Amino acid sequence: MVIDFHAHYPKEDNFAARLVQMLPRAGIDHICLCSAGEQFGHAPNDTVLAAARAYPEKISALALIELGIDPPELVERYASEGYAGFKTTNPTAPYDSEEFFPFYERMERTGLPVLVHTGILMRIEPRPGRRVNSNWMRPICLDSVVRSFPQLNVVAAHMGVPWHEEASMLARMHPNFYLDLTGAWWGGWRANKTPEFYRYHFFWEGAWEKVLFGTDILRLDELIPSKQFHDSMIDSLELPRETVDKIYGGTAARLLHRPSE
Repeated sequence: MVIDFHAHYPKEDNFAARLVQMLPRAGIDHICLCSAGEQFGHAPNDTVLAAARAYPEKISALALIELGIDPPELVERYASEGYAGFKTTNPTAPYDSEEFFPFYERMERTGLPVLVHTGILMRIEPRPGRRVNSNWMRPICLDSVVRSFPQLNVVAAHMGVPWHEEASMLARMHPNFYLDLTGAWWGGWRANKTPEFYRYHFFWEGAWEKVLFGTDILRLDELIPSKQFHDSMIDSLELPRETVDKIYGGTAARLLHRPSE
């Protein structure tokens, strides 16, 4: 089963229905949708959850938690409503700020994974009283989090670009730290990376079991080219079939508590 662990729900008419129709053409069996917030032009959480309820075999919903804005109690509410995990980005302080630990503690208790933006954030419209600081989203800011909450599975998006080595070493050191290689559908930060780049960062035994496939689509028309780019990238590495299967769904299925077949 191919599981896209990282995709967004844009404000497009009939997006969920059209997405489900396109998934077979893209070679994707199941997709995790999330919002990154209004400033990104994404649909709200309840719209994402409605899509998952309408197409439970094809869509899982990840609930956006805005650290520093939302109350921690939302974690339990979202878990009880049927979200398959959480998404967070653009915090009001570094990810390892103590004020956010009540969120992580609650997430750990739910047993659900959290997808965390890491690295430089794309340009967005500024909001009054809200700063964007990509340094707060460096992978190393999650080191204390995964140490303090060992049962919380954290998936670091974008391999922490440009702090790639922080991300890969955290994946090597911590059993509960994972990452994805998502970027712009045309390649983005991955466009100039050779197979040697990935071999350098994922050199240890079992390294690729810590990597999840994702497309990071912002629009529906990005789905197929994003999947094709990822396929070409993985093909160039000549990995064993069983390893590729874990990247494309085996590991995600385990984190989501879903069947892998």
